[in-house]
Amino acid sequence: MILSQIPGGVATLTQVMSGDIGRIAWNTFLALVPLILSFSLFNKPRSRFFCWSIYILSSLSFIVGIKKYNNGNFLEILKEIAVSLWGVRLIFIAISIGLIIILMIFDLKSRTPKDRERSIFWWIGLFLFIAILPNAPYILTDIIHFYEAVRAISSVWEITLVVLPTYIIFIGIGWFSYVFSLVNIRRYLSRYQIDGYTNLAEMSLHLLCAIGIYIGRFIRFNSWSLVSEPKQFLSILPGELMGKFPLIVILLTFLIITFLYTISKPLIENSSIYVDR
Repeated sequence: MILSQIPGGVATLTQVMSGDIGRIAWNTFLALVPLILSFSLFNKPRSRFFCWSIYILSSLSFIVGIKKYNNGNFLEILKEIAVSLWGVRLIFIAISIGLIIILMIFDLKSRTPKDRERSIFWWIGLFLFIAILPNAPYILTDIIHFYEAVRAISSVWEITLVVLPTYIIFIGIGWFSYVFSLVNIRRYLSRYQIDGYTNLAEMSLHLLCAIGIYIGRFIRFNSWSLVSEPKQFLSILPGELMGKFPLIVILLTFLIITFLYTISKPLIENSSIYVDR
């Protein structure tokens, strides 16, 4: 009886996961962008293996995420880019990637704190970092898609061996990208002997990310709506954030992020990835 259900179960699993993989890959890429920016802006871990693993993973997730739009029809994607707002959004992403490359090159040429001056590229990179950072903890909310996948798939084995590991890795990458990014900020502030601002910086970023998560999940704006839809973004946003419901959600999200960060931070700070120079 169980064997007879396998073909149908596999078909359902394939359908569900193929529908999810594009979103998972794209959101993974967005979560890794602020981490890559933090390498050049704040602190680059001594482990080259770790850094290059992040670069490769972000590249692969970008390629898979783009490929899966419109059922993998790349020509259709190009057509949409030319005639829709995605053109503006992807141009913004392309600019971000270009800046990442520029900052990486700059970082390779000046690896000591003394030589890392806050040029115009640094400030642009900082703006992009703050704007894109909420995409990393935002992945925590994708637990709702895991719930939907579990409801659609009846096989416990398929859920245990495929769906559950996929979402654990996916959510883990997003969350630890956030933690690594903030740890890099901590090390940056420590290097310049301004540790007194560390807690304030962390709490401020937690709050901004909580607001960003609400905006993304409930209002359905994203980081580049500031560029693609600035007028609508600025006109709608104030009113949408002042109600009782959004304030409660933002507060709960802030507390969850703060709690998870507090227990995750020591794992990252004490890891072998960070070796004092």
